[in-house]
Amino acid sequence: MKDYICAIDIGSSLCQVLVGRPLSESAGDRAGDHVEVIGVGTAPTRGVRSGSIVNIEATVQAVSEAVREAELMSGLAADEILINITGKHLKGDNSRGVIAVTNKERIVSESDVLRVIEGAQNIRIPADQEIIHVLSREFTVDDQTGIKDPVGMTGIRLEADVHIVTAGVTALTNFNKVVSGAGLNAAGGVMSSLASAEAVLDPGEKDLGVAVIDIGGGICDIVMYVEGGVIFSSVVPLGGIHVTQDLSIGLKAPMEVAEVVKKNYGAARSSVVDPTEKIELPGIPGRPPRWVLRQQLAGIIEPRMVEILEMIDTELLKSGKKNFLAGGVVLTGGGSLLEGMEDLAEETLGLSVTVRSPMNVEGFVDRVSTPEFATSVGILHYTSRVAGAGGGGWDDRQATRSSSSGGGHSMADRIRNWISENL
Repeated sequence: MKDYICAIDIGSSLCQVLVGRPLSESAGDRAGDHVEVIGVGTAPTRGVRSGSIVNIEATVQAVSEAVREAELMSGLAADEILINITGKHLKGDNSRGVIAVTNKERIVSESDVLRVIEGAQNIRIPADQEIIHVLSREFTVDDQTGIKDPVGMTGIRLEADVHIVTAGVTALTNFNKVVSGAGLNAAGGVMSSLASAEAVLDPGEKDLGVAVIDIGGGICDIVMYVEGGVIFSSVVPLGGIHVTQDLSIGLKAPMEVAEVVKKNYGAARSSVVDPTEKIELPGIPGRPPRWVLRQQLAGIIEPRMVEILEMIDTELLKSGKKNFLAGGVVLTGGGSLLEGMEDLAEETLGLSVTVRSPMNVEGFVDRVSTPEFATSVGILHYTSRVAGAGGGGWDDRQATRSSSSGGGHSMADRIRNWISENL
């Protein structure tokens, strides 16, 4: 019986593999919401664009390399693995289910809750999409609203408001091909933004109203919480790679050089940079190194980051709940590390903004305590919480595949089955 979890974040620029485990009850106060990371592996990714796999062979090589490193560090076999799901193919919609409480005592049971959540899934889903998450927001018993767990309450009518996330069947198939090509079994998948939120938020912030934005290499993942539940999810098909491309063109430097310069000296705002500071650009074959003003870099980066943030703001407005975000915005992911990012985001979005790294982590903290690891650490947190099934919510307990998608089991089904069998 396994007591560890293997998580993989297949990003547009980096593949991360973590081996971790929920802390046992003997860990005292840390048990239940902390995970211990016991293995870390990373490798550059060349087969992923905007969150979607475009070259299976190249992605398999990156996954295999990262898995070997994580297995060597942990001394454990990463044969079953949970993957992040991201990309433009993801769609999020809100739905409501309604049932009658039929037992004689009119007391809501667990079977009633599962039945109403199943009813909320009776929506039209395109044949090329598959349900991966059914996330409960709140329940209503008769006229009493805002209930998080209705089991044991008395009533005649039970309603459930849920957020349903679907993913492209082709994209999920490609993810599975990559994982199986690396000699692994895909035990399930977690939406990237949902995983990131698990890593960087506490329950109080979810109740207050907050948006988590993970600025990755090729895509920005967005998830919004209002009154403790997911109310909106979306993606913006731009990320850090597009900033690197702009620098490569503007500085007339190779992409590899532009990426290093961005990470070491990049800034999201020109005003935070000393106008006299210079940096050395490494020379390319046949040319000597040269010096450029750091403010010149910021002048290239800032317009692209403004564009990305404006697209994010459009998505927040599209949700119709931007004014409910009393907790503001939490930025994470590698793109959030640019100097001046908080100020630029606050100015563009008109909300309070903080940049955050994964929380509640033990073990190799020095390796994963950076926004770049929010998704992979979040997969460990999310799986641990769902496995415990005592976290108070009903997330993903009844996410069955739509009949319009054909037979078989959804990613959510597989994650629950694997968790029940192995944890």
